[in-house]
Amino acid sequence: MNLTVKQVFTDTKHIYLNLAQAYEAEFSKIVGKAPDENGIFPLDTQLNESTFGFVCYVDNVPAGIAAISQNSEYEFEVCEFYIVPYFRKQKLGMQFSHKLFDLFKGHWQIKQITGADYATLFWQETLRCYQVGQFSEDSFSDPYWGKVTRQRFSNL
Repeated sequence: MNLTVKQVFTDTKHIYLNLAQAYEAEFSKIVGKAPDENGIFPLDTQLNESTFGFVCYVDNVPAGIAAISQNSEYEFEVCEFYIVPYFRKQKLGMQFSHKLFDLFKGHWQIKQITGADYATLFWQETLRCYQVGQFSEDSFSDPYWGKVTRQRFSNL
């Protein structure tokens, strides 16, 4: 399995947006979001000059996406993270996230909405492997998402 991570630019944005629809559909029940009359889900995170999109490829096939927000020079947040179900349970998500963390050195945070317990378990295991347990976790009321679980760590 050959895993590569590529940043999204204009010529590959359609690949990111296609997989973002699958991501939004997966969480639609939890967040109470239905598609519009064209079957398109609105995106919660827009890619821009401070939020970067990435596509993870396995043997040149798009297998996942991530959106990373850079809030300051050394502050980053995983805003969106998705692995296509076909590629799950192979540690691909862990490898993908570790590659992203290695791209950006600084202080990180990752949030999971209430009801996404499997995502919380994924991030706990991923961070234990990356940071050998050196991360903090708390719950708080996010202005956009409501109650979330948050992990924070630094890889400076």
